Amino acid sequence: MNDHSPSRNVIAGAASRVRPAPGPLQSHEGPVRQKPVLLLLRAPHNLTTVTLPAATAMEERAMKTNRKRIARGRVACLIFSMIACGATAAENSEVAFPEGYRSWQHVKSVVVEPDHKSPTGETGKIFHFYANPQAVDGYREGKFPNGAIIVRETLRAIANEGESKNVLTEGTRTALDVMAKDDRLYKETGGWGFETFDSNNARLSEQGRAQCYACHSKQKDHDLVFTTLSQAAEMGTPYPEGYRQWTFLHSSMVSPATFEVFAKKPCEKPCMGGMFHFYANDKAMTGLRTGAYPDGAILAEEMLDWVPTASGGAKEGQRRLIGVMVRNSQRYSATGGWGYGMFDDGSNIDRLDAKQHEACYQCHIPRKDQGYVFTVYRQR
Repeated sequence: MNDHSPSRNVIAGAASRVRPAPGPLQSHEGPVRQKPVLLLLRAPHNLTTVTLPAATAMEERAMKTNRKRIARGRVACLIFSMIACGATAAENSEVAFPEGYRSWQHVKSVVVEPDHKSPTGETGKIFHFYANPQAVDGYREGKFPNGAIIVRETLRAIANEGESKNVLTEGTRTALDVMAKDDRLYKETGGWGFETFDSNNARLSEQGRAQCYACHSKQKDHDLVFTTLSQAAEMGTPYPEGYRQWTFLHSSMVSPATFEVFAKKPCEKPCMGGMFHFYANDKAMTGLRTGAYPDGAILAEEMLDWVPTASGGAKEGQRRLIGVMVRNSQRYSATGGWGYGMFDDGSNIDRLDAKQHEACYQCHIPRKDQGYVFTVYRQR
């Protein structure tokens, strides 16, 4: 040691100060059995090693007791967490307000005039029924999947006066009845959660929900649902949004001079002289190439006026109609897996009724071996 190093007595004193106090050591991970510890004390130019003693028998017993206490504490925390999770699940079992329900499929409407009473005693009401996509599948399959939501919107029916005396118009919304399917949350009520939101969005009481379930139990054979998908809603074919961005297949030109011949074909659509453009989405292109059309395939036929030109030719005039074939093997199983639609220019509502849908199907039966499709795609 040189003149600048601490004496051995100083080092021994330092070692005594870091010696653990009697009793077990604790940490966030629980006590650990103590072993002899080598403590290195650094002097400016050398190291001195000090050995600390191992835990005594008394300290060992104290550490074992602490371990048991901590284990019991962890079990208590786990139980508390499970109770808290159960409370959260109970809170989440409330049926949520059906945001955006008016953009879902409209199932049907019912009117009770002001001077009449419904079986429930309600008078002067207009009822609109809506279904989200999962509920629409449930209507078709007879069994509703989890996630299905059905909404009944109740509006006041207002009787007009004067020239419009026999016309009823919609008033304010008075209630919104909701059925939400989740067979895990609502085991006690047939897998359905029931809720009513009044004009102030207040909810049903527990007694009110029990009454809803009791009433709907009468429809046990129909998964507790009273409403059915109307034929108009079922047969309606979706408008082919963005069809002009699909693959352009070909055109057919029918001049007014040949219209009489064209009109004699077995076709219920208003066949007319004009220009017909055909488009296919990606899934329909797969079908045109392979002969097997997957669900989701859509073919669109655009019908435009034939406008003669001074040079003896013709050009496109106003769009008059849009015809569509939509592939859905389950929904349209009665018509070869295809749904048929017709839309006036500027309208997104299918104008074909059930009889006309069937007529379209009959017209396409001769092309059954080609997937019921007349259109072809020719490579150029």
